[in-house]
Amino acid sequence: MATAETGNGAYLSTAGEQARSATPGESRFVAEIFDGADDALAALEVIEGGLVATGFQTLNWLTVFYDEVAHAHRAMPRLAVVTDSESDLVVLALPLVVAKEGMLRVASLAALEAVGQGAPLLGPEPLSDPDRIRDIWRALRAAIRDVDLIRLERMPAEIGGCPNPLIDLFGSSTSRASAHRLVITGSFDEYLQGLGKRYRKDVERCHRLWQSEDNPRLVCAETDDEIAHVFATMEEQQAVWHAARGTKDIFAERSNREFYERLAFDGADAGVTSLFALEAGGRIVATLFGLTHEGGFSLLSISTGGEQWSHLSPGRLVVLETVKHLAAQGVRRFDLGINANPLKHGFGTEEIPLYDLVVAQDLAAVPNALVHELAVQLRGTSRFTSALKRALPRFRS
Repeated sequence: MATAETGNGAYLSTAGEQARSATPGESRFVAEIFDGADDALAALEVIEGGLVATGFQTLNWLTVFYDEVAHAHRAMPRLAVVTDSESDLVVLALPLVVAKEGMLRVASLAALEAVGQGAPLLGPEPLSDPDRIRDIWRALRAAIRDVDLIRLERMPAEIGGCPNPLIDLFGSSTSRASAHRLVITGSFDEYLQGLGKRYRKDVERCHRLWQSEDNPRLVCAETDDEIAHVFATMEEQQAVWHAARGTKDIFAERSNREFYERLAFDGADAGVTSLFALEAGGRIVATLFGLTHEGGFSLLSISTGGEQWSHLSPGRLVVLETVKHLAAQGVRRFDLGINANPLKHGFGTEEIPLYDLVVAQDLAAVPNALVHELAVQLRGTSRFTSALKRALPRFRS
C-alpha cells in the first residue's frame, strides 16, 4: 500500500496511483481509482469532455475544491472512473474525498455542505437497466474497498437531462435538503406577470424606490480590483447578517472563504462564475455570487447592506435584477439554493428533491448507515434526529 498526502501533514493509505478492479465473474464494467489531487484532476481532464455533469463536478470547480477545501480538511481527493470494457467508454465517474472520521475511513462526494449538489459524472448513454446499474455499483464498491463507509449526499435525480443511476440503488433515500429551481420560459416581463398581482406590485414598488436613488445599477465585477471590492463587501455584509442572527457564517471558516475567493477570481477568468453588485448612491446595496453551467445559473452566496436598505428588499431585488440580466443572455434555469436559503419563497421556484446514498462497506460502519436511515425515517422529529447526529459526529467537506 502506498500513501498520499492529504494536507497539513496528514496521510492516508492508498492503493497506489491507480487501483483497477472488476466485480466477481469478470463484469464488463471496470473501475479505476485515481488518488491525490494531481492524478484525480489529470484523469478528469482527459475524460471530462465526453461526460455529462452539473457545474459542481467540472474540472474548474474541483480544481479549486481539492486545493482549498479538501486540503484544509485533511481529506484525500479521489476520482473513481468506471469504464465499459466492451465499448471502452467511460459510463460513470465519481469525484470523492476520503477522510478519517473517528475510527472510520469515509468516502464522500467532493461537495460543500451548504451549497451545491453532489453528483456523479455520466457517460453520454443514459443508464436505465437495473442490472447494468448494479454491476457498475459493484465495480465501484470493489474498487474503493479500502473505505468503511460510502456517503453520497444531496444528489439530483437528473444530471444534464440524464437520469442519475445512483438514486435507484439499495441504500438511497430522499435527502433532508432540496433544491429550488426557477425556469424562465419567456421574457422576463412575462415571468413577472406570472408571479401574481400582489407580489408584482411590491416588486415594482421596490424597483421604483431603487431607481429613485442616485446612479442605481447592477454591476458584474470583471477586473481584479472590482472583484476584490465586491467580494470584500459581500464578506462583510454576510458577517454582519449572521452575527445579528447567531447563525453560521460560511466565510468564517478560512478554507471556505479562500475557496469562494479563488472561485471569484479564477472562475471569472474561465467564464464560469459571476459576482454581481447592486448599487445605489455609490454604495453596494447587495451582492450575489453564482456559477454558470450549460445554460443554468446556481446561486452560491448572497448578501445585503442591512436595515438602512430594507425598504428596497435588496435581497429580492438583486436576485431579480440578476435573473433579468442573465435571461437576456440566454440563461433560463436558475438554482436558488437548498433549504436554508430564505430567498426560495416568492420567486415561483419549484422544489426539487435531492437524494442520499449511504452504504456501509463493513460491519464497523453499519451504525452510521443505520443512523442516517433513522434520521430519514424520523425527519419530522427534529429533536431525536439532532440527538442521533450528535451521537455520531460526521465529517463535512
